[in-house]
Amino acid sequence: YLNSAPFYARWHEAPGTTIDLPPRLLGEEARAGRADAGLMAAADYFALTPVFERVGTFGITCRGPVRSVLLFSRRPVRDLAGATVDLTQHSMTSVALTRVLLGARYGLDGVRYERRAVEAGEEPQGDAWLLIGDAALAAARVASSDLHVVDLGAEWLAWTGLPFVYAVWAVRAGLPADDKARLAAFLEDSLTAGEADLAGIALRVAAEQPALGTAAELVSYLGAFRYRLGPDEEAGLARFRALWKEYRLDA
Repeated sequence: YLNSAPFYARWHEAPGTTIDLPPRLLGEEARAGRADAGLMAAADYFALTPVFERVGTFGITCRGPVRSVLLFSRRPVRDLAGATVDLTQHSMTSVALTRVLLGARYGLDGVRYERRAVEAGEEPQGDAWLLIGDAALAAARVASSDLHVVDLGAEWLAWTGLPFVYAVWAVRAGLPADDKARLAAFLEDSLTAGEADLAGIALRVAAEQPALGTAAELVSYLGAFRYRLGPDEEAGLARFRALWKEYRLDA
């Protein structure tokens, strides 16, 4: 996803063997013992603790509108009681955030959730559908005016007053300390290079994937993210973890 691009500025120098996976598949590979580290969806990190631990304070967080975690609805979100919501197949965190907001923030009862490959072009069947990442960016640009588009990052901030943490870098706890230190040092160097080149990243992506937006739009999008968690981000992560447990979203 574009929002993770700053971490990969020097990916060719990464220690170990690398693979490219969407968040949900990374979680599955980690559970199966076939992945030792990665930029892990926050909900997957919760489920995999203490087998996995965080790498420093690295992650993906945003205070307010995130623009790439969007609920598209045929009717106002407050009117979704008893509705069917199609959920992305790519992320556990965004799915959990949707369920928390609809249940706890809006108090909606009887909502039915279905996994559907909307990102891959499957036609939405529900009253609302969740899109994340680049697919959400592209869909928002062409969304019909009669759709209600809800930015879940904005909803979380309005409800909690906290930034939302979408992902954290995590590593298998049993790995040698030297390997963990090498990964942390690499991430610091690669992220520093990426943060210094947000305009270049945006320009390249706009040329390669014009459906996502112009270079100016994409540099603004990237500039809203923070890639190191501070005290407010840690508080947001802790609040989400408590809700994740309360709503038994690990089941």
